[in-house]
Amino acid sequence: MSDEYTGVTTLPAKAGAGTKHRPSWWPMAYLGLAFLIPVVLNYLIYLAMNIHPFGDGSVLVLDLNGQYVYFYEALRNFVYGDTSLLYSFSRALGGDFMGIYAYYIASPFSYIVCLFPQAKILDALLVIFLLKTGLCGFTFGFYIHKTGRSKSKIATVIFSTMYALTAYAVVQQHNSMWIDAVMWLPIISYGIEQLIKYGRFRMYLIFLSLTLMSNFYIGYMVCFYVAAYFFYYYFANNRDNKNNPYGERRHFIKSFARFGAYSLLSVGAAAVILLSAYYSLTFGKTTFTNPSWAFNFKFDVIDLLIKFLPGSYDTVRPEGLPFVYCGVLSLILIPVYFLSPKFTVREKVAAGGIIAFFVLSFSISTVDLVWHGFQRPNWLNYRYSFMLCFFLLVLATSAFSELKSISSKTIFAVCTSLVALVVFIQTLDRDYVSDLETIWFSLVCIASYLVLICILKITKYRENILLIITFFVCFELFANALTNVVDLNRDVVYSRYSSYTNFLAQLRPIVRLVQENDTSFYRMEKTLHRKTNDNMALNIRGLSNSTSTLNSDTIAFLARMGYCSKSHWGKYAGGTPVNDSLLGLKYIITSDDLSDYYKPAFAEGGFTAWLNPYALSLAYGVDERITDIVANDYEAPCDYLNALVSAMLGEEEVDELFVPVEVEDVSVSTFCARSYIAGHHKYAKSSEDHEALVYYTFTAPNDREIFFYLPSDYPREVNLKVNGVSAGSFYGGDTSRIVSLGKFSAGQTVNITMSLVNNDLYVKNGYDCLFYIDWAAFEDAMSRLAVMQYNITEFTERSFKGNLNSPRDNQIIQTTLPYDEGWRIYVDGQRVEVFETLDALTAFRVDAGEHTIEMKYLPDLFVIGLIITVFSVLLGILLFVFERKLRIKSVALTAPESFRDVYCTDAAPENPEDSCGDSQAGEETQQNMPDDETSGKTRNLREQQKQE
Repeated sequence: MSDEYTGVTTLPAKAGAGTKHRPSWWPMAYLGLAFLIPVVLNYLIYLAMNIHPFGDGSVLVLDLNGQYVYFYEALRNFVYGDTSLLYSFSRALGGDFMGIYAYYIASPFSYIVCLFPQAKILDALLVIFLLKTGLCGFTFGFYIHKTGRSKSKIATVIFSTMYALTAYAVVQQHNSMWIDAVMWLPIISYGIEQLIKYGRFRMYLIFLSLTLMSNFYIGYMVCFYVAAYFFYYYFANNRDNKNNPYGERRHFIKSFARFGAYSLLSVGAAAVILLSAYYSLTFGKTTFTNPSWAFNFKFDVIDLLIKFLPGSYDTVRPEGLPFVYCGVLSLILIPVYFLSPKFTVREKVAAGGIIAFFVLSFSISTVDLVWHGFQRPNWLNYRYSFMLCFFLLVLATSAFSELKSISSKTIFAVCTSLVALVVFIQTLDRDYVSDLETIWFSLVCIASYLVLICILKITKYRENILLIITFFVCFELFANALTNVVDLNRDVVYSRYSSYTNFLAQLRPIVRLVQENDTSFYRMEKTLHRKTNDNMALNIRGLSNSTSTLNSDTIAFLARMGYCSKSHWGKYAGGTPVNDSLLGLKYIITSDDLSDYYKPAFAEGGFTAWLNPYALSLAYGVDERITDIVANDYEAPCDYLNALVSAMLGEEEVDELFVPVEVEDVSVSTFCARSYIAGHHKYAKSSEDHEALVYYTFTAPNDREIFFYLPSDYPREVNLKVNGVSAGSFYGGDTSRIVSLGKFSAGQTVNITMSLVNNDLYVKNGYDCLFYIDWAAFEDAMSRLAVMQYNITEFTERSFKGNLNSPRDNQIIQTTLPYDEGWRIYVDGQRVEVFETLDALTAFRVDAGEHTIEMKYLPDLFVIGLIITVFSVLLGILLFVFERKLRIKSVALTAPESFRDVYCTDAAPENPEDSCGDSQAGEETQQNMPDDETSGKTRNLREQQKQE
């Protein structure tokens, strides 16, 4: 096999000349190595991290550990069960699921988890990661092969492997939904080139649509890239009709029009995903942060240069820099590209413009915000940096193909400059720059590549040297990737395989037992948590959830109800008989004893499912006074719940289901200063070397459980002890909720000790913090609310049918469905108006009498998106069918006559074999070449026509 591409397309031997027929894809068969090598290297990295089954390591880290894996579980439940992609009750009372699907798991590769047993889902994720790594290499190889940027098969494999194992691809691998864009970016770029040169749109249309469907967020960023790449490619090649081989008049305007039209068609094809995602974002994500739009530079240029070196992992936390490492060889070849006489000034200026565009996007905070959808990223910055890596590797590939055009002296000067830069970086004393892994390894790589490139330029054994370069590149990429993964583990820690599988395995039997014996609609929760999304994996309807496509109103409502709920997540902690019953929590799974309130229903594997006999239905009748409840009027959840139940019952005075308990004495330790400020008692540390303690003392009024909640406008974490026994913490990251202090005997003196975690603590003056439940008042309230309950007779995950009897006209029926315009409610077959109550929930009205009530979930934007998608796909298919005729007509109307005769003919020569150093390719002799320039163009045009 010859490793060098001659730059001349050769015609195959005629039939019968002794040649063996090969399929049309055969010239690209070697790209299997571009797929296989990155897969092997990536798997070796995981093996070094003791991946299961060779150890207890797993791919779970960061949000993959806390969120995505559970969404994959939900997808699997959808495929094998009766859940819905539109709505899920496994998230925070219930909510839109298409937003989660669009953001996290819309990639076709996600369905691979369905091919594995439920217990092997982590192994399925590993397979997905490896496949995507391999496809990143394959698509890059496809791009540089088809565009002729690589003139050697071995070089194609080298640069494909470099692309597949960039720092971005390795570090962000756990954000698997982002990697689809990394995979398809080379194909999209090739599609843009084909669209400009020949008007061919299939590849661009298909893969841009697929990218937008796979992940709308990164797809949005790719739209910026495709616009930039269109202008780059057009103007870099806008000379001698290089990007207009058919001589089309007004080519730029028409190319831009085609580019815009097919881009819009791609957006249309993905509309069902995009509009569903947009609808999901309207529930709070768009206002989740209030970023500063001040224009400032985020880092020094030298910090960005450091990130091009191996072993330069800093962090994925908010202060992290872009992941732009794409191989030391590329650092040598990019300057070579700009110094080589083989590339025109126009190409170099255009390439420099793209590089500057990305560098400025990284460094200017305002521009970076636009890239990230006008929201500051929550960790994992510069999520579009892979685009710069792709572009730089394209330039590096082009430079490598033209090494003979530049002297060894120039290459030596480039390498010397790089050595000086690396030495200078060592003097900067950056924490994340290791002398061994970054500085010395970079110097070894630079020196090695310098020697190998110089030999390559002069040797007859080019193939052997290229193989040596391949092995060295693989070693470098493996070493860098392993360093990155180890540093990522040190930074944020990978979870163990068993920590996930064992936790779910212990709960699945009791969950299955409950669901098999009670097939009605109900909510269920548990008191132990691995992560807040456990419910998605266990397929139970509950309150706990965490997702970036959050519902801020529901999260705030659950916090007002006394549960642990904040930011973009909530979990079942802080449950009491009052809030649990109002929200229809019928079963609580725990290993604790809840016999004071609930009844044991099922037991399995050391866990008991306790039945809450007071749990209300999904909907029940309430008084008009519920519309008067103002969320911010109450400082503590117990006060809010008292007012809420009283309003539901129509009481003029507030019934105290939660009865306050008086704090008899408040004191502080020696090293705790006490003051009063802004309506708060302030407690502050007076010594950094000693604990600051605040003591509350009270007397138990009866034998009931005591609940605690500390009101404050300035929450600060404290550690709690009750009579010297630890009771956890309060106001911590996940401990802001109603706290059970336990049961005490009537008349018993109880001491609460609060240890300040921070330097101070603020407690709002004049508000109660201790309560017990008046059980008689509670039972009376729940029995009165249960009189007008919705009796569900049929249900799916997004529809209900049942009946309800109202004693009066214009009766408010309060549901515990988060307010969502997608819910359509029908009373006796007639659609009724829904409205929002409690700043979070859905309600509607009925008149007196027995009614059949149906509830169906179908957002208007989903329907509109589906219609647009179907129309766009059908239009795309129609365009595919008539693509050739459309381009022939376009050229026939606009191209010079000499081109029309060629392009508009039905005849075409036999398709030349696509060669990239293939052994069957021989050089054309002068006898094969056309006699004049026009006939040469004619032959090339005929060949292009045939390839269509």
